[in-house]
Amino acid sequence: MLRIEKLKKFKSNFPILVGNNTISNHLCESLIKEISSSETFDDLIMGGRSRINKGSKNFKKYINKSKISKKLFQLFNSKKFYNKIENIFKKNFKNQSWVNLYPPKLFNTKKFTIKKKINSIELKALLGKNYKHTNVNLDIDFSVSKGGYRLRPHRDDITRLYNFLIYLTDIPRKNGGSLTIYKKKAKKNIRKSFKRFPKMSELEIVKSFTPKKGTVVFFQSTPNSYHGVKRFIEKNCPKRFFIYGSYAQNTPVIWKYKDATYYPHIIYSKKRMLTSFHDANYLTSEPKY
Repeated sequence: MLRIEKLKKFKSNFPILVGNNTISNHLCESLIKEISSSETFDDLIMGGRSRINKGSKNFKKYINKSKISKKLFQLFNSKKFYNKIENIFKKNFKNQSWVNLYPPKLFNTKKFTIKKKINSIELKALLGKNYKHTNVNLDIDFSVSKGGYRLRPHRDDITRLYNFLIYLTDIPRKNGGSLTIYKKKAKKNIRKSFKRFPKMSELEIVKSFTPKKGTVVFFQSTPNSYHGVKRFIEKNCPKRFFIYGSYAQNTPVIWKYKDATYYPHIIYSKKRMLTSFHDANYLTSEPKY
């Protein structure tokens, strides 16, 4: 179903694996039909992205009536597949310096990252203070984007280990919607901090991936894994159908780079936001919560 042997190492400032024709055209068409037939979506975000999120009642209903989506979900939602992906990264990035200090002990098939609006104090309470006893779970959504969808450069949620994207439609380059990889302009061996939402002036483009049917992109969610999506222009082209997922811990990931340890600092905010939308910077000092 998913030809992960097609995944190839991509040269970047953080670990990325890309596979073309990893999923057949036939399966892509089947998945598009299933997503299109969904009567409802869980939310509309980022200017035009409709999602069916793991953990919702709507997701359970969707999976039960969608044969191919269910099969794909079951593949990803297993310890065996997670270990396989992790081993592929270790094999391809032997000299990678980013290390998760407290790797997960258990794969929890039923767990998912809660998508509800809370403030930063509630988020800290939700994540707890003990980062050493970690589990990992799959988060996944089946999405379709209309014109106007875009995503500013950022690094993902502090609980993420690996992210992946599966593109189901071909989008012409002129219509945007490309996954864009960034790196910091200044070159330093060791940094004291990594902002979650850096300014555009601080970044330069490494590579843009135009959505192509059957292409799969995996990347490690390190503190410097900056990426975004260029504004999608829905004109004389199909909608942007894709599947997005991640393997996330139940606690924030503590990363080590060479001799520096990076701890996430959640930025204080009274505003209630989705759990994954909160701002958290990685610093070399331990937070005093």
